[in-house]
Amino acid sequence: MIEVDAGSAYEARMRRRTWMLGGGLLVLSALLGLGMSELQGLITGLPFDITQVLFWAGAVVFAIGLGRSGSVTARRKLGTGVIVVLAVWQTVLSSLVWAMTGAGDASTTGDFSRVAVISTASEVVALGLAIIAVMQIGRAGVVPKPWNWAPLWVLAVWVAAQLLPTLLAVGGSSADPTALNALFGFFSLLKGVAIAFLGVLAIVLALRPAPGTTVVYGSGE
Repeated sequence: MIEVDAGSAYEARMRRRTWMLGGGLLVLSALLGLGMSELQGLITGLPFDITQVLFWAGAVVFAIGLGRSGSVTARRKLGTGVIVVLAVWQTVLSSLVWAMTGAGDASTTGDFSRVAVISTASEVVALGLAIIAVMQIGRAGVVPKPWNWAPLWVLAVWVAAQLLPTLLAVGGSSADPTALNALFGFFSLLKGVAIAFLGVLAIVLALRPAPGTTVVYGSGE
């Protein structure tokens, strides 16, 4: 008789469902971010950035999990809480801060210094939270090595893709505008590919057979 550990099978199933759903949301977010105009045309007029909402919805799914075993942070308070707070900050609170401070009206008031301060502060807060989140995922031990550090790799690529175009543009202010536009386009593509990689990786890991506990008994016949 072969007896399969039902608990392990259930945990593996919850992990697979979590990572499939979270990975799918990240891939869809990346596809929209890469400029699939046909899809974007169907969702215009929404009061929020659907690309960001999809990404952070995927992040929250990964953090909380469909069942404890699906959580990439093992539902530890720090890692899970930081991801949820970061998702709320990026999709809701940052917009409220901009609205409350009137930074969105800078184009008419000319107070661009306030915009720079608020924008920089917002990005610093988000980066700090993101670093804590990816470190917690890496240390939780839920995602198999070395892929537990994949979120850190993607974060590094994202930060580089955010900073380098601006630095290169400032350093080469007299450069050909066409070349600069191409540069910004390349780094934008790089960010989308990095997010898509993370989503596809999650799906691939979900489809891999998980180690389970199987006990075999001999009947003696």
